[in-house]
Amino acid sequence: MEKLTERLLLREFTKQDVDAITEFRRDPRYLEYYYRPAYTREECVRFVEQCIAWSKENPRCKFQLAITNRSNGVLLGNCGVRTESIESRRGDIGYELSPVYWGQGFASEAVRSILQIGFEDLDLDEIEARCVVANKRSVRLLRRLGFEEAERVPPGPGRGEFANRMLPERYVFLLRRDKWIYSLFQPQES
Repeated sequence: MEKLTERLLLREFTKQDVDAITEFRRDPRYLEYYYRPAYTREECVRFVEQCIAWSKENPRCKFQLAITNRSNGVLLGNCGVRTESIESRRGDIGYELSPVYWGQGFASEAVRSILQIGFEDLDLDEIEARCVVANKRSVRLLRRLGFEEAERVPPGPGRGEFANRMLPERYVFLLRRDKWIYSLFQPQES
């Protein structure tokens, strides 16, 4: 799958993306809101391999796409929308950008495109996003795109891949299909 925006190409991952992902996932600015040590190259290889495997599923319910600069092909980050099954009516999104490209509107552009996949291709009724309360840029982005705060999760022990650490206070945001459709007719801001 490929999605074009004004400045970006969202595309499937390739094995050649590992080095770029590893580079920004080691950046201290990126890690500020992840509360973990820098990612190893092996972890980034597994991440890219998982994204490639998802791209081959049929039917497909997980889209994690590389965000690249449309004019020069440079990988800026990635974003995705996922559901547990093709029958699901609710999904979640995630996005990450190399700190080198923060503050330039790339995340807004990419997330708008990934929301389109969620609401149009996956036919979801609502999409969830989670972010650390301290990550003010991400909070502003989600609110600007129409997400509403559904829950504020207090600091506490993590689960799954985060089981060995304490997580900071987090927001759970929701965007309903009807609000997303309404936003399509409003002026866009980055």
